[in-house]
Amino acid sequence: MGEKLLKISDQLTRIDINKFLNELTEAVKYLAIYETKVRDCRTEDGLFLPAMQRIEALSSLKIEGTQTTMNDVIADLVIPDEKNLDLLEIKNHQIALVNGAKAIKFEGFTDEIIKMIHKTLLTNVRKKNAGVSLGEYKTENNFIVNSVGTKVFIPPEFTETEEYMNDLIDFMNDTDYKGIHPLIRAAVMHAQFESIHPFGDGNGRVGRMLITLYLYYHKIVELPLFYISEALQQDKMLYYRKLTESREGDYNEWIKYFLSKCVDQAKMHIKYIDSINSLYIQTDDKVSKIIKGCTKEITKALFHYPQINVKTLSSELGISTQQANRYLKALVNEKILFPDDKKRNTSYFFGNLIDLII
Repeated sequence: MGEKLLKISDQLTRIDINKFLNELTEAVKYLAIYETKVRDCRTEDGLFLPAMQRIEALSSLKIEGTQTTMNDVIADLVIPDEKNLDLLEIKNHQIALVNGAKAIKFEGFTDEIIKMIHKTLLTNVRKKNAGVSLGEYKTENNFIVNSVGTKVFIPPEFTETEEYMNDLIDFMNDTDYKGIHPLIRAAVMHAQFESIHPFGDGNGRVGRMLITLYLYYHKIVELPLFYISEALQQDKMLYYRKLTESREGDYNEWIKYFLSKCVDQAKMHIKYIDSINSLYIQTDDKVSKIIKGCTKEITKALFHYPQINVKTLSSELGISTQQANRYLKALVNEKILFPDDKKRNTSYFFGNLIDLII
């Protein structure tokens, strides 16, 4: 715990690709399959994307210990819960990801962009992050603890943050660092960022988002659509342990673990997109048989809002609430939607999609 954190060039001397070659081969293969699925997906306007972004944001928060559920996230789309700061942070996450992707596409990675991501993620959730300066590197020393609160690593002192981050950002922007595959470099990048721990809080959430942006910037994925927090969250204690072991010299095992999680996540993404694609085709066909004239618009609305009400459908389609109510009733009759038991302000649930997301 007392050893000084190595710079990137020294970290890379600890890598032996033979220790994780099989995992790298698998990760490359499944990410290529996933990319093909994204390109060929028949759902219009990337209707799978909003749900995937919400899954990623919620998974990243779950790693930090949130009790918020996907049911809460879905309900918030039509009945906002402004008191739930986790739900606000999930919305912030989506904004930060979109803005971050736009920024790095033209500028590459910079301190300013990483600070912008941090500020966007934590804006208006200050009760959860009291005393943390938004969008600013730490101004006092911090440390990393395990699940029982024991210190497991002391990051560089706050006065060294800029030096370490400059070293990391140079590495992040290098498009062919010594011929090392970008997936390996992504593992190194994430471990180094978390070890620097540049912010007073929010390092894990920012660091996991940087994985998505890094793979996008280095063209492993054509769009910023590969999210890994869901796979990491499934065994988050092992995730933390492997990061800790990387700081103790076992870098190859960390990279091996990271690549295996990329494989797991790619498989989940592939299954999800296949299922969404199939459900979209089935639903669009059913809707076209009972509602004429705006079938596509209704199907899109259902995929954007797995829980929907009259007001939301009316707004999305630009129709009267009376017409929206008739459409929803028709969808209930065909068992596409299922209403709750409220007599007023009824919510309607697209059960098949909710099952896929949850």
